[in-house]
Amino acid sequence: MMPMDWISILPWLLFALLGVLIVVGVPIAMALVLTAFGMILLDPRLTYWVMFQRMYNGMDSFVLLAVPLFLLAGNLMNEARITDRLITLCMRLVGHFRGALAHVNVLVSMLFAGVSGSSTADSAGVGTVLIPAMKREGYPVNFAVAVTAASSVMGIIIPPSINMIVWGALTNTSIAGLFLGGILPGVMIGVAQLALNMGYVRRYQVPVRRRASLAELMRSGKDGLLAAGIPVVIIGGITLGLVTPTEAAVIAVLYALALGFLVYRELDLRQVLDASTDTVRLCSLSLFSLVGAAIFGYLISFYQIPPKLMAGVNISDPMVLLLIMTVVMLVIGTFMDSLPAMAIMAPIFQPLAMQAGVHPVQFGVIGVMALGLGLITPPYGLCLMISAKIGGIPLLKALATTLLYLAVMLGVIVLLIVYPELVLAIPRLIAPDFV
Repeated sequence: MMPMDWISILPWLLFALLGVLIVVGVPIAMALVLTAFGMILLDPRLTYWVMFQRMYNGMDSFVLLAVPLFLLAGNLMNEARITDRLITLCMRLVGHFRGALAHVNVLVSMLFAGVSGSSTADSAGVGTVLIPAMKREGYPVNFAVAVTAASSVMGIIIPPSINMIVWGALTNTSIAGLFLGGILPGVMIGVAQLALNMGYVRRYQVPVRRRASLAELMRSGKDGLLAAGIPVVIIGGITLGLVTPTEAAVIAVLYALALGFLVYRELDLRQVLDASTDTVRLCSLSLFSLVGAAIFGYLISFYQIPPKLMAGVNISDPMVLLLIMTVVMLVIGTFMDSLPAMAIMAPIFQPLAMQAGVHPVQFGVIGVMALGLGLITPPYGLCLMISAKIGGIPLLKALATTLLYLAVMLGVIVLLIVYPELVLAIPRLIAPDFV
């Protein structure tokens, strides 16, 4: 029998051990696993078999199979140069405006987000083409890097979103509801970034192209809209109940293969193999993080940490609670990848949110967005790192400009907190059964 004093400090040791491992540089996924097994040594009530079972259960989810499939669809799009066709379409739509390439950067990210569901695939695929092009046309490199990194965050907001799939699996929230709830916030962020671009490019002498002819628009529209039609098929199929998110991801892969092999004829077997290899490498890191987070989430439940927090927190105002949660998630997302972060934070915050009357879909969309902003904030800042590497500049050189876009996105989150219908209006209109 363990002394009660020792039992009472074990929850604190759980977080203390995780914090120490992260500080000394242990990768997040491994830190979560080591923390769990460290608690087994400290607490005789826990067994190794329980931990192994929880590790298996963390991956034993059909819906999580959608994660590598959507990543593969995005990588196939890059290999088939479908991204280039989306860029051409957007350039002919807005190329006659000042700062066209900056606007194209945002618009292509919105379209690409509707296919890959991945911000990192977005920043790599779009950035490889647009950052060098923006440099050639006289845009400052720090601005090109910042707008690429910031716009790529829409990959986790505009459906289909890998992060929303994982959030739905972790919290038992309707994935269709989350997808539909992310549409308007994603568009709001895109419009806000376009407005910021218009104000920012006035100080630069960048070329303004002629307006595209109707014939040019029709030609590029044929190519671009074929790719842009993928999210319509995916969201429509899920909303109508014709396919599950995982089956929709299979359709996205098959659609990308059909476009690459049959329509555009840009793909070969070697490129498919390269895309598959990149997918496995990227996905293995994320999904192993979920394995560790599953064990950590079990320990959070085992030590009854959410009820203890609820006993000490009595915030009945949903707006105040969501603001506090957003700040905490922003800080957490700054230091770790959003997938393990949401696996840790969602079980803690969801009971508090439900107690305060926050709708699960609103809570999920805001949580995914808040954690996802860590993709452009150091020390994690993966999308900012990728974009800075493509631009050939130190990450910190683009940070000041990136923070302007971060402020715009934070403003959108605040609006979603104050006006829940901005998240819930489309789900309630199109698929009320899911919300």
